[in-house]
Amino acid sequence: MRLLLRCDAGPSTGVGHAVRCAAVAEAARSAGHEVFWSGRLDGLDWLWAGLVDRDPAAEAGPPGTLLPPAASAETLVALCREHRIDAVHVDHYLLGDDLRPALNAAGVVLSTVEDFATGRRPGNLVIDPNLGAADHPRPDDGSAVLLRGPGYAPLRTAARRARRLRSIRDSGGSLPPAPPDAGRDAPGDSGPPRVLVVMGGTDAAGLLPLVVAALDAAGAPAEVDVVVPAGRDVPLPAGGPARFRAIAPLPDLPAAMVGADLVVSAAGTTVWELCCVGVPMALVRAADNQAEGYRTVVAAGAAAGLGGVDDLAPPEPAAAVLRALLTDPARRDALAARARTVVDGEGANRIVAAITSAVGLLREAALHARPAVLDDAEMLLTWRNDPETRRWSRSTAEIDLDAHRRWLAGSLDRDDRLLIVVSDAAGPVGTVRWDHECSGWEVSITVSPQRRGSGLAVPLLRAGEEALRARTGARTPVTAVVHADNAASARLFARAGYADDDTGPDDEGFRTLRRTL
Repeated sequence: MRLLLRCDAGPSTGVGHAVRCAAVAEAARSAGHEVFWSGRLDGLDWLWAGLVDRDPAAEAGPPGTLLPPAASAETLVALCREHRIDAVHVDHYLLGDDLRPALNAAGVVLSTVEDFATGRRPGNLVIDPNLGAADHPRPDDGSAVLLRGPGYAPLRTAARRARRLRSIRDSGGSLPPAPPDAGRDAPGDSGPPRVLVVMGGTDAAGLLPLVVAALDAAGAPAEVDVVVPAGRDVPLPAGGPARFRAIAPLPDLPAAMVGADLVVSAAGTTVWELCCVGVPMALVRAADNQAEGYRTVVAAGAAAGLGGVDDLAPPEPAAAVLRALLTDPARRDALAARARTVVDGEGANRIVAAITSAVGLLREAALHARPAVLDDAEMLLTWRNDPETRRWSRSTAEIDLDAHRRWLAGSLDRDDRLLIVVSDAAGPVGTVRWDHECSGWEVSITVSPQRRGSGLAVPLLRAGEEALRARTGARTPVTAVVHADNAASARLFARAGYADDDTGPDDEGFRTLRRTL
């Protein structure tokens, strides 16, 4: 699958959309898919550096191929056609609600992210990762699949790794050395609590000075690391019981969470990482679109609430909340225990699996099968003589055109053979051949060499099965013969429901797989 991620990040928009897309990119690449990006993504080297599959020798930029920003359905479709994109994942509030018809008409799946009503548009898949999202009525706009709740919060692999480390820390185990730039080392059993302050990758709302002032006014001992984005100047207090230090944005923010006793954060994407890791948190509502998420997380007892920007202007109310947290470890532990139950960190993998399934369904709907005819001879011969096809065939020799024409003419007249050609809007996809044997119908499938790597093998096989079922009826036994070294074919037939018959490979290394249509 070729997946295009559409998002922007910058001083005015924040970086949360890009962080969520980065998690989806990790999961997609881990599953073997190819990733493309469209958007304005400057100044995010710290984010790309923290992804687990990032090649240290690679040039700066997101993992995958970066394309120009597409601001409309028309330009997005043009990018998809040019780069043969199978699915687009949109995490962007300002794009229109007309994307799905245009993309689907081009054979492209639309996966779209919304935060309650913000950013809402119809899609083949709609993801709302917020706590309580499933309890909110949503208009029926024809969206086929709704993935709602923190089980679909797309988190980077680093968050799941940090979750495991935090469990070790909380149970009294010893931790491996912290990665570079992860902030202060975790304190031992004594000493003031360690606090991490992060207001997103850009602090677009300008909250850092207000939060620092509230922590200073709390009057409690603490070791406070303040993540200061590039270009920001945040004066830090000196002389009070809390000691402040400015640090740069962290490539692996979840690793810094592992050793924190309290994190003060904006109520955006970072909240789900904090929940996954299991860290006590105090949240600030940094923007109107965070209001519902902020309310539900605080109401669930997974975080303490400091209010919005106006609530921080006099520091005393927020200072009182922070003072109680800094001086009461049991209160912090209760928040962390509840937060940990909210998110398990597998959301990105679930999203990629759902997109992959939607791509398969859309492809199947776009495919049409027909019986082969004599005029297909040269095309079928080209596919048959392709080196990769011959590599896994029982007969690996090339065939000449005259011999192939004779074979094709004879095949079309046989009642015990069904040969079909499958196409989509872009042209022929491949061929499926069925041969009737004593134990059922044996399948042979060939994907056009020009269409390999597009995820078409399973839809092609299903189209062939439908053609056979139309001739023979339901409950038809079918078999597939696959070489033991052909891992790709083994995966294909396993996904399609074929099971090994346990007879083992024959003398040439071929195994027999079976199912009933």
